[in-house]
Amino acid sequence: MESARPGAVRGHTHFLIPQPALGEAQRRLFDGSLHPAGWIADPASSSSVSLQWSRGGDLLRLQTLGWFPLLVTVGPVGRTSRAHRDAIARLVAAARAKGGKTLSDSQLVGYLPQAELRWQRALSERVRLSRAEQILEARRCPRCRAWVENSATHCAGCRHRFTPAEDEDRDQLTGQARATITSAERVLSELARGVLLNGLAPPDQDQLSVQREEATSVVMRRG
Repeated sequence: MESARPGAVRGHTHFLIPQPALGEAQRRLFDGSLHPAGWIADPASSSSVSLQWSRGGDLLRLQTLGWFPLLVTVGPVGRTSRAHRDAIARLVAAARAKGGKTLSDSQLVGYLPQAELRWQRALSERVRLSRAEQILEARRCPRCRAWVENSATHCAGCRHRFTPAEDEDRDQLTGQARATITSAERVLSELARGVLLNGLAPPDQDQLSVQREEATSVVMRRG
């Protein structure tokens, strides 16, 4: 693949893949595309955000530049050879087979600010998801503030018996949590697929957290 072609600059090629990050499935995809050409994965020089392969005296490195979707650049370590160009073409073909697309150098520069916003939004949605999952698993005692199993009738710490009104508040919170989980999972899926979302920047505050604190205050007043 010549450097003048779209997606390749000075021997490096940039491409997007509709996946959230560089996971095991992507590693297998890339390794499988290069192995028939004699390239061997180098785990010692790889990490959670990069991969490296060797073939004779040639080295090829793939580096993650963004997530949601996965943005990578791949190129030779040192002077570009015919083997490097063939390997990059194989990786691009494998990426395109999974819905990926290449970016020119100028397209990459233009996309990087959006990549940062997408990652920030993904982090925000993961926080929302984690907090909502916690609400489904546990409830907080209005007296001693200990966390207990959501289905518990008594607090394991102070033995407070939850009232019907407190159970209603719990049910309301868990309903909100389920809706939040559905929403967060949808946004994360769309981010990974490269869907352009409105308001990519993370929200100023987590509405579910606010609702949770308000509900806890109501429970404490009732107690």
